[in-house]
Amino acid sequence: MNSNEKAVAEKLLQTNAVRLSPDAPFTWASGWKSPIYCDNRKVLSYPYIRDFIKSEMCNLIFERYPEAAMLPE
Repeated sequence: MNSNEKAVAEKLLQTNAVRLSPDAPFTWASGWKSPIYCDNRKVLSYPYIRDFIKSEMCNLIFERYPEAAMLPE
């Protein structure tokens, strides 16, 4: 895990967006079970953190798909 990934994970933990339940997994609408749930809506209440995560996601997209930077707005 690089430092940017770690920073995003820390921000999600700070906002209590991530919940862990290994003994009683969450059941998603698809029926899949997962020990981890991330409620991204909680991040909306933290504009600085929301902007940071948005920036990191954009950086990752542009790294992996440079042509995305060339798309019209």
